[in-house]
Amino acid sequence: MPLYELLCIAASSAESAPLRDLVKSTSKLVIDNGGAVRGIQYWGKRALPQRARRHQQYHTVGDYWLMHFDTNAPVLKSLNDRLRADPRVIKWTALKLGDRMDQIVPKDVNGGQKSAAIFGGKTMSYERSY
Repeated sequence: MPLYELLCIAASSAESAPLRDLVKSTSKLVIDNGGAVRGIQYWGKRALPQRARRHQQYHTVGDYWLMHFDTNAPVLKSLNDRLRADPRVIKWTALKLGDRMDQIVPKDVNGGQKSAAIFGGKTMSYERSY
């Protein structure tokens, strides 16, 4: 399955429960359909670059979060449909990072796989066994 990166901006609220529920429902959709969630990062509350209108409301601040996950195309479409309909979501984008591991993990000079990949500006290390 291809690896994707989802960057999502949620409507900012005083409580953290709506954001937690959004992250749980998004990751549950991926996992329930045979995918795997590789990591979730909360980037914090930030001002939007410009005022955004979504679901008949204007937003100037949002909660940014990032999720790395493996899934197939039909699940990605249903994920996009769900995020489009969710009133807690202001903006989102899902990027395909690669189909195979050698497209995602850079090769070292000897042609072998390195044990770290860069996702969203952060390095994620993992062990590979052959």
